[in-house]
Amino acid sequence: MIAPTVSVPNDADIPAIDRENKAYFKENIRYLAKLLGQETKAEEVLNQYQKRTEELKRRLGNQLQQIEVSVLFSGEGYTWTIAKSDTISYILRDIGLRHKAVSDGKWNLSIETINEYDADILFIIDVDERKSSFYFQHPIFSNLKVVKNNRAYVVSQENWRGFGMSGANKILDDLFKYLPEGR
Repeated sequence: MIAPTVSVPNDADIPAIDRENKAYFKENIRYLAKLLGQETKAEEVLNQYQKRTEELKRRLGNQLQQIEVSVLFSGEGYTWTIAKSDTISYILRDIGLRHKAVSDGKWNLSIETINEYDADILFIIDVDERKSSFYFQHPIFSNLKVVKNNRAYVVSQENWRGFGMSGANKILDDLFKYLPEGR
């Protein structure tokens, strides 16, 4: 006997412009829930996510409009940033944080352009599992104002490259941990 299988749409199946305008990690939960007859449970999970983003907005208070965030991946000999269609970008938008993101296909950075991602807060997703000191002492990163201001954080690839609602909640956990409380 062969188990029934279902193909779930992923980012590669969706035109780039649609990926930038729609949070597919939320849509996939609804899609799977419909297949399994668990729509109510899916909406509960999505509502919980919404409550967490609203709580983070309240926590940031008036700082929300002032903070700009950058997210960089580093490893395997490259440094790159998030695309507008990445789950991370949607989460930051849901919170209302200004952040730097690029259109799909243009995310690799060079030494000459890394300064463009110098923001109030920087999250470095470490693909190679190096120690934080590697980044904070590295000439490319150590010259960024955000590093000099001690507002750069090396975060787990496992948490920030996760998918679905579980991945979104792990990112939120880190945002609660590292973003400053408002006044």
